[in-house]
Amino acid sequence: MLIYMRTSSQRARPKYLDLLRIKLPITGIVSIAHRASGVLLVLSIPVWLYLLELSLSGPQEFQNAAEITNGLFFTLLAIVCFWALVHHFLAGIRYLLIDLDIGVDKEAALEGAKWVFLIEGAIMIPIIGWLL
Repeated sequence: MLIYMRTSSQRARPKYLDLLRIKLPITGIVSIAHRASGVLLVLSIPVWLYLLELSLSGPQEFQNAAEITNGLFFTLLAIVCFWALVHHFLAGIRYLLIDLDIGVDKEAALEGAKWVFLIEGAIMIPIIGWLL
């Protein structure tokens, strides 16, 4: 039977994890945002399906759908959903490249994460301008 004993050189683990004190690298931020954007996309499917069904039901229902989409709340929701779609797509391409052993080393992974945010910003600025 093996017994593992802590040596004096090992540090004791913290009793709690303070998430506000952790400085994530940009690759970690891309990873978390990729997962969050995927959740947002899945949760937004019923909203978009409802609006599609409403707009295709007839002329009066189309007007109702148009009135729903004219508000500021819906505009902000659309911006968030577009961001989720763009980020999930670009980060997904990055992860597919990593699966093909392209951009796996630390420097290339940092550059890939930076490119995801740069391209995302370049795509989102015109979309936000168009929606607002």
